[in-house]
Amino acid sequence: MKRKFKLLNILCVVSFIVILFTGCGKKIETIKAPTAQEAIDLFNQYNLESNIEEMVKLYSDVYIESVGYTPKQIIKMIKSNRSKATINSSTIKSMEDIDENTKKAVVTISATVNGEESTDDYIYAIVKEGDGWAVSPDGVTGCVSFDVPAPKNGELNLNLSKEIIQFDGVTIRVDVYNDSKTNYIFGTDDSKTEVIVETTEGTYNNILEESATVNKRTKSYFMAKIADIKGDITKVTVTSIYDADKDGNPVLDTKREITAYSK
Repeated sequence: MKRKFKLLNILCVVSFIVILFTGCGKKIETIKAPTAQEAIDLFNQYNLESNIEEMVKLYSDVYIESVGYTPKQIIKMIKSNRSKATINSSTIKSMEDIDENTKKAVVTISATVNGEESTDDYIYAIVKEGDGWAVSPDGVTGCVSFDVPAPKNGELNLNLSKEIIQFDGVTIRVDVYNDSKTNYIFGTDDSKTEVIVETTEGTYNNILEESATVNKRTKSYFMAKIADIKGDITKVTVTSIYDADKDGNPVLDTKREITAYSK
């Protein structure tokens, strides 16, 4: 079976990311196009040319806020992802009005990586910001930030920090700070970690398909995509968290769940 190449998707379904502190560099200013059509046309042009710097300048402020990286960091990540890829075509499949300040574009991108070609559709939000238009990958249209309390000393801390609004649901970010002297394992083959989101309209969940280890005295976070969610978030619970033994295996009788947010 051929492995399909997928362009970088910063908003992962469920994944853990260790926080890396990077030095400051020259600030990259974003720009706005005069029309939505020009914004997506320029974006496609720069994408096809692999002009990553100019492409990222067209990113919306709300998208940059949602992913939590600076434009310079995003450029570095995309260049790393594209190191063995060539974009062959980038064309608009469809574009529709959502409201007077938002349009939804479906862009078909063909790429070749390691001699194999792959074609996929990508969803973009074209959003009006100030007096111009910008592009949001992943269909990001909004971002809600939550107040994160001070971490509890000597404990594993999980806190909901962002709700990233997309056309097909939301992606939540949960900050993880392990201030304890214990490594923790999220999920096993028999008991996978679930991210359970309760709202004023119902209960939704996503599953961490692969286990992940959070080492002692580390900061990280994970993103979880919650599709077709409705209502305001009232509670977020993360299940099936275990202590790790000295060999890195889960101690089964330490299974717990942690509330990452409760309104």
